[in-house]
Amino acid sequence: MIQLNNVTKSYHTERIETLALDAVTLSIADGEFVAIMGPSGCGKTTLLNLMGLLDTPDAGELLLDDQSIGGQSDRKLSRLRNRKIGFVFQSFHLVQDLNVVDNVEVPLLYRPGVSGRERRRLAREALDQVGLSSRIFHFPNQLSGGQQQRVAVARAIVGAPQILLADEPTGNLDSRMGDEIMDLLKQRHDAGSTVVMVTHDQRMADCADRTVRLFDGRQVQ
Repeated sequence: MIQLNNVTKSYHTERIETLALDAVTLSIADGEFVAIMGPSGCGKTTLLNLMGLLDTPDAGELLLDDQSIGGQSDRKLSRLRNRKIGFVFQSFHLVQDLNVVDNVEVPLLYRPGVSGRERRRLAREALDQVGLSSRIFHFPNQLSGGQQQRVAVARAIVGAPQILLADEPTGNLDSRMGDEIMDLLKQRHDAGSTVVMVTHDQRMADCADRTVRLFDGRQVQ
């Protein structure tokens, strides 16, 4: 499903070049659940952003579902991202001016052929899956951190993505709420999605099929 071949990525400021990923080669199979671990600054989030087509490598090759991403236009990458990939971010990234159900509908606004009635139906179904059907008209600032993360999960799964990417999805939550979020990710995996999760928590990583460890931008295990 995801293949990286000798992928390198650097970030530049006026004076400093930071090598985030250094010739990483990694293959993730369709339907696999992979955890990515390593110390802060080792390239975990950069790797996830490349897999999610939010960024492009400086060198090397990235393939998504056997399709090379190199040289494709921003418009085509956006369509691929919207059709195939769901994101769960550590800091939620909910739109504060939209209520819960409208937040969940956002990815479907950019998907051709989905009517307003269908968007609302799918958003309600996703919220029911995460146990928030009674909060659909609340706004993010009226929810707890755990509830906001569940809204973020609902938004990520509303389009039934083939790939679900999660960046420290339990990092800001207590253990009980963290376990609930992990249960939701496992449910999505059981439904057939390929799941890639960045985490610092070994207990959460143990839920995955395997763990990839990074250190200083290189895959070490």
